[in-house]
Amino acid sequence: FDNVFVTPEAFRSFMQTGSWPDKTMFVLELRSAVTEGSINKGGHFQGDLIGIEVEVKDASRFPGKWAFFDFRQSTPSSKPLPASAACYSCHAQNGAVDNTFVQFYPTLVSVAKAKGTFKN
Repeated sequence: FDNVFVTPEAFRSFMQTGSWPDKTMFVLELRSAVTEGSINKGGHFQGDLIGIEVEVKDASRFPGKWAFFDFRQSTPSSKPLPASAACYSCHAQNGAVDNTFVQFYPTLVSVAKAKGTFKN
């Protein structure tokens, strides 16, 4: 399971403009899927934390405006992943709005389409 967190200010800006403001930071929490536990007998629910990834939009710091950070290693680093990392090309090619996967969030899709920022 993936949980994505963004600051309320960036979310409000997106809702008004259909794009993410500079200095937006997304935190992606990666969790395992569990099928048995307590009263759950047939579905999947979130389990242990696998890792944390961060995507930051900062035009003054990063050549392509965006940078990715991976905190899954045993010694997490505050250095961005190299530009050759697969996340850069995947987000650039498949991100529906400004390098992000808005297409997986119906509330954001309708806003982006209304504001003309949605890329098919």
